[in-house]
Amino acid sequence: MGLFKGLQASKERKKAKEFYSEVPKMNTQPRELRKLKAVLGARLTAFIDKTFIEGAESISEWQEKGSQGRPPATFSSAYKDVKTIGGTVTVYLPQKYTNFYFELGSKYQSAMLVKNEVISLADSTAAEISDSLKLENPIVPLSFLRSEDEETEEE
Repeated sequence: MGLFKGLQASKERKKAKEFYSEVPKMNTQPRELRKLKAVLGARLTAFIDKTFIEGAESISEWQEKGSQGRPPATFSSAYKDVKTIGGTVTVYLPQKYTNFYFELGSKYQSAMLVKNEVISLADSTAAEISDSLKLENPIVPLSFLRSEDEETEEE
């Protein structure tokens, strides 16, 4: 049973990486291409948010243990399972970006960066990803941090 599950995960990862790399190169109907790019953008947004939170949680757990020993590593998998309307899908983001967002979450949690710095860094890297994938709608990560700012302004 475990072997089958490993093969299935491997297939899902391969499919996720192909989707990431093939969408910008696709030569299909403009409407279909826009749809695929929108799907990719939405999945990557969820991936980035999940990775940021994962980084913040790793530091939080370390801090709760009294910050004993070495800080946790700043590494996260380039593949994540993301919940979508149609179910859970595996999403791929190159390792350098994955590690960047993981480390960004870690630095935010440890107060090495303030919210505005985090949002600015996240936006510039997301713009780089959006440009490389030729997405029509830019990726806007960390909306949960932005909504905190909006709620504060309304009060």
